[in-house]
Amino acid sequence: MKKANPNPRILFVDNLRIFLISLVVLHHLAITYGGPGSWFYNESQAEFPEILFYGIFLATNQAFFMGMFFFISAYFLVPSLVKKGLSKFAKDRLVRLGIPLLIFFFILCPITIFIRDRFIFGRTESFWVYLIQDPEWGFGPMWFVEALLLFTFGFVLYKLFSSPQKSTPKDGSFPRFWVILLFASIIGFAQFVIRIWLPVGWSMNFTAFQLPHFLQYISLFIFGIVAYKENWIFKISSKMGWAWFSFVQALILVVFPVIFIMGGMLEDGIELFMGGNHWQALAYALWEQLVGFGMVIALLGIFQSKVNQQGSLAKKLSSSAYSVFVFHTPLLVLISAIFLNFEIVQIWKFIVLAPVALIVCFAMGYLIKRLPGARKIF
Repeated sequence: MKKANPNPRILFVDNLRIFLISLVVLHHLAITYGGPGSWFYNESQAEFPEILFYGIFLATNQAFFMGMFFFISAYFLVPSLVKKGLSKFAKDRLVRLGIPLLIFFFILCPITIFIRDRFIFGRTESFWVYLIQDPEWGFGPMWFVEALLLFTFGFVLYKLFSSPQKSTPKDGSFPRFWVILLFASIIGFAQFVIRIWLPVGWSMNFTAFQLPHFLQYISLFIFGIVAYKENWIFKISSKMGWAWFSFVQALILVVFPVIFIMGGMLEDGIELFMGGNHWQALAYALWEQLVGFGMVIALLGIFQSKVNQQGSLAKKLSSSAYSVFVFHTPLLVLISAIFLNFEIVQIWKFIVLAPVALIVCFAMGYLIKRLPGARKIF
């Protein structure tokens, strides 16, 4: 049985990071050019049939990609803590998570809003206004780093006051298909209940935490820790990964359109699916968690068997993923400003600018990593 090893890099996980951060960039670009959702700049709102494409793409992303980030981050907590010790680990996490959080909150967020207001909306206020005089401070998509910091130090406190336990992976059995379906359904029903009062899109003041999704994030963070201890991810075979992937594709390509069309999306929009005591909200919450948990397992199995090596380019891309996440927000708004007068059908604008956005964001992420001292932070 292959064992998880905290020392060598797990290449398929590094490649997963490239894939996931690319989805983050494309997710926000899609919202810019017609997709439903909140972003710093929304150039248009898509209608049928384009809205169905955007809906499937964005809903699928939302169902799994941030939860999978929490899972992967948690997976490496235990070996990192064992390697560094509690004190050094806590200091390292505070630097790696806290400094980028402060950089975005006080600098990158004002820069983003300044670029939008000056070069898209044509306003004339100086950058000083956005930075100091009437500051536009905020966490934006860095809510993830904010939450990860809280989750991580919650784990540190747990380790501080708990009795010492064996930290090496063991041969725990991987959960069965029906167990995963049952747990995902329970999480889905619980999030439906939460969304009766806090619909999708609701966020907490200041923190920007979107609590209608947080039960999944907390669950997958905990499962990431358990997955390391039980050696789970190395027990996901290629066959298992493709089986879960096929199951998820049926949910995405068949069940999703049926639920949304039967639920009146074409006539009444998506509001009933976002929350409240409606069958549409329950169906969407259950669909979301089945897709989310299924996609996490599917991608771990597929990447482990098919994408478990790296060339020099992939190494540069994976090492730049975190800096891409931190800096992609002002870059996307800048790209929108540069191509403001590029007048084509919006969905085609998204398709054409997608590779541009990915190249620009990863190139900037790579350059940021080369700055003195940046490797310790990003």
